[in-house]
Amino acid sequence: MKNYTILFLLFLTLASQAQVNYGTPPPDSCPYKLRELPRNIDVQHFPRINNPIKIKDTYYWKHATSILSNDSAITITEYGAYLYYNNQWNLRKSYSLQELDKSFGTKKQHLNQAQPYTWANNWRTDSNLFGGWALWYFIGTTPKGKTVCGYEMIHTTDNLLN
Repeated sequence: MKNYTILFLLFLTLASQAQVNYGTPPPDSCPYKLRELPRNIDVQHFPRINNPIKIKDTYYWKHATSILSNDSAITITEYGAYLYYNNQWNLRKSYSLQELDKSFGTKKQHLNQAQPYTWANNWRTDSNLFGGWALWYFIGTTPKGKTVCGYEMIHTTDNLLN
């Protein structure tokens, strides 16, 4: 029995030290795959600092995300979100391109020049209250075949509004 108690205490000690360090990303940081691509897609979140509300047993960080290309039309080839923890950007999810059409109102993932596309209900939800940083990214090609990107950070806080 004494050995089981020691093993259990050792497990608890290790588990408490294995916690994720969310931290704050440097202002101009981005995931490696985006660093060499021209940033020709404008991405905006509203609000950029997002406080949650609680409805029943769920926390909601309600925000909208908009994308726009001023330079030319663009066809999106990939998009998704990264989360910042352990001092680096970690891929959370790459979304299917069909979801872009549904969420942002594009047709066949095509952005017309100077036309904003907005996902009004791009909400984070969770049963736990914790803040952090996310970075939404979009990669696409111009009519001339040039690969471009756009990305923007959003800060979700643990400052409960209600």
